Amino acid sequence: MVSGIHVQLAVSDADGCPVSSISEEFEIESLSVAQHATRTATEVVGELTVDRSDDAGTEPEAAEEVFVDETKSVYRYTHDNECPCQRVPSHGCPVRTLRADSGRLIVSFIAPDLETLRGVVTDLRSCCKGVTVNRLTRSAATDERSLLFVDRTAFTDRQYEALETAHEMGYFDSPKGTTAEEVATEIGISVATFLEHLSVAQTKLLDQILST
Repeated sequence: MVSGIHVQLAVSDADGCPVSSISEEFEIESLSVAQHATRTATEVVGELTVDRSDDAGTEPEAAEEVFVDETKSVYRYTHDNECPCQRVPSHGCPVRTLRADSGRLIVSFIAPDLETLRGVVTDLRSCCKGVTVNRLTRSAATDERSLLFVDRTAFTDRQYEALETAHEMGYFDSPKGTTAEEVATEIGISVATFLEHLSVAQTKLLDQILST
């Protein structure tokens, strides 16, 4: 039976990744990465395409422009910092897709089992402040795909409401479809209370998924 799990993670505060900081100032249309081994380290080599339709004349730092036309510029960068693009493949999981928006990276890969998935998440949390599981899809013996489910009763009503409302309003989307303030107003609680409920709910969700 094939036991692979298709994973999509949202990673924020990836300080070692130049793409994360570039996406805070520029709209990145596409992104590709590869790894290159040198005598002293394994470097990440990447190219990103930036929308130039509303060009303000500024240039991304830590990247070299290698192509330009009327609407876009392509930049190439290299680094050997600790970042998701380097950490995920080190667990034997090639990065399938990678997007960057407003300082947040959306990474997808296929983990062979839950043990590997736990290792990837733990590893990323050691170098990035925020790691959120957006989606998990498990392989099925019939080649159909089934989602991994969690125990709803583990959440309080407020915790589940915070998680559900945030999801429905696009809080986890990239780019975000709403703000913490708007979700809190919709629920009728303070922003601080909403963020506290959401944090606890996400922790419970990850605890169940990653310990299954």
